[in-house]
Amino acid sequence: AVVSTQSTGAHAYRMYTDYNGLYRRLDFTGPTMIITMKVTSLACSLYDGTHRKEEELNSDQKMLAIRRVPSLIEYLSYTFCFTSILSGPTFNLQDYCKFIDGTDAIEGKAKPSGIMPCLFKLVTAVFFISWTFVYAADYEPFFDEEWRNSHSVFYVIGYLYFTSFITRCNYYFAWTLADSVSNLSGFGFNGYDEKGSAKWDKITNVYPHKTECSSSLKVLVENWNVGTALWLRRVCYERSVYSPTAMTYFLSATWHGFYPGYYGCFMSLSAFILTSRKLRRYVRPKFLGSTGLKMFYDALTTVCSLLLINYACIQLCVLSFERVYEFYRYFYCLPHLVCLFLYIFCPSPPRPKKE
Repeated sequence: AVVSTQSTGAHAYRMYTDYNGLYRRLDFTGPTMIITMKVTSLACSLYDGTHRKEEELNSDQKMLAIRRVPSLIEYLSYTFCFTSILSGPTFNLQDYCKFIDGTDAIEGKAKPSGIMPCLFKLVTAVFFISWTFVYAADYEPFFDEEWRNSHSVFYVIGYLYFTSFITRCNYYFAWTLADSVSNLSGFGFNGYDEKGSAKWDKITNVYPHKTECSSSLKVLVENWNVGTALWLRRVCYERSVYSPTAMTYFLSATWHGFYPGYYGCFMSLSAFILTSRKLRRYVRPKFLGSTGLKMFYDALTTVCSLLLINYACIQLCVLSFERVYEFYRYFYCLPHLVCLFLYIFCPSPPRPKKE
């Protein structure tokens, strides 16, 4: 309750001092959001380990359950870990303690060096931040009615898509850089793959190639801000009694702040994902008859996923009610209306009978 109140106050102060992000300042709301994730994750794990029966927990909760209250030094070290305090990623206390005491290595093998993974991710981070020097993400032209009227709707959609990509490059840079720093310190080792190569993806927060080329909204969301997605699943989705998808996206919106753009974005994503899930179960089997049909289906869903995710997430950048309304008005809320139509009229496939 204390850390949630602090985060709420931070967002309210940010809106009061820098409404609509006019000054584009980096402030303390980012670290408070990271701390909120860590503390609430710790609280849920501690509750699972001390107040719930073993048979009430799923496999993930059993693995993360904490049977004792951590010491003060463990708590402070975990909460304020310098490699993740500014931009994440978040991680659980068990993995962090194993890294600190050196038990995260595979038994019988020396822990591999994290220098090469660090260098590779550092180069990747530089690649993405370079895009922002070539092209600045600017949504202002869209809100100039004269500019909109002088270009076709296809040009406007292309402009918004590319501007959104440049915006995502900033996040790719920050999260990949934080991941590389963690790997250099030795944190992030995740065993070996089937070829015997070391994996350094335990706390990886984003997979850019999967995000930009995913064939479904579900896959796209799972590969973007991975740590936050896991946190939302563990503290909200798996514990919600009613409408877990909607409740999870509402929590995500409130965690981000109070701008209308946040709520428009995450409530839109909730509706889009529920509809795509229903549509996928009904439509996808009809395209599995041949390789050509499946490739066409994958290409179509990839394009639709990217268009929908950009349509929803642009609201995260424009923030204010006035601009979100103007954005909706230009597109006549068409994606929402199509989504509603498909959700209502798409037949629900029969569920398999339980024995």
